[in-house]
Amino acid sequence: MSISVKEVAVPEYGSCAELVYGDTEVLVTLEFGPRIVSIVKGGISNLIYNEPDTALGRSHGHKMRITLDKSTNGIYCDNSPVRYTPMTEGVRFMQTITEPAQLEVIMDVSFSEKGELVVGHSVFNKSKEAVKLSIYTETPFVPDGFTFIPQGTVVDPERPSRILTLWDNCKWSDERLFIGDKFVTVHCGDNTDSPRLKIGVNDTDGIVGYIGKNGSVIKSYTHNVNALYPFYNCSSFVIAAPEYVSIQMTSPFYLVEPDEAARHIETWKLFSPDISAAFDDEEAISSITAMS
Repeated sequence: MSISVKEVAVPEYGSCAELVYGDTEVLVTLEFGPRIVSIVKGGISNLIYNEPDTALGRSHGHKMRITLDKSTNGIYCDNSPVRYTPMTEGVRFMQTITEPAQLEVIMDVSFSEKGELVVGHSVFNKSKEAVKLSIYTETPFVPDGFTFIPQGTVVDPERPSRILTLWDNCKWSDERLFIGDKFVTVHCGDNTDSPRLKIGVNDTDGIVGYIGKNGSVIKSYTHNVNALYPFYNCSSFVIAAPEYVSIQMTSPFYLVEPDEAARHIETWKLFSPDISAAFDDEEAISSITAMS
């Protein structure tokens, strides 16, 4: 099955690239980003939250960032225009960052043989010096569901195996947070004045997900147990904001030499609305992750 690509004008986002593969349609911004603002598959409506981001003056949507090491302490936003090139399996989206580090940000959007969405994130070092960095991504979802992360696998019963990190102004007693024996989940709750809740884990299973009323998304990636990750060595995070829930994922820190690249690859699998679970039903969540 081949993929078709065309440029379309969308009032909310301006010029976008529309990717169609079978019954799946993906919309990626071109005037800023790249950001994936819509994924529609068969009877599954768009689950990505894409309302205006007041902090940046842009829409939300799946996006990538670059975290530099502590000596530089920089995080770059993806608000510049995007170039794109069709590939055999998908499309490559490119944006060049020139200051203070000369880096090229690339997002490859393609499909596997099983029809799963594969999103590759790369950062190429265009400078003459090595750069230490980590790639992190965020995918916000509509607020009628919850996001989850597994607590990791016990390797040595004599050593601690699971890390939980809580951000400033967040509380373990928050009603939106559920910590079970296998998973950590967050949902929006009923109080729209609640501050943002963010919790991270060392996701050694390499699986995160969103389960909602109109469909679900399971994302998988490779966690390197021998590598160093940012934020106390956490690789996945779940967030509950008043308007949406989201998932963040990070790569390890890489020392990227000139003309080399760091990469972080995610595989997304979409499920129809008849696959569902409650935010505190760990057995049902386990059943869904087993299908990914």
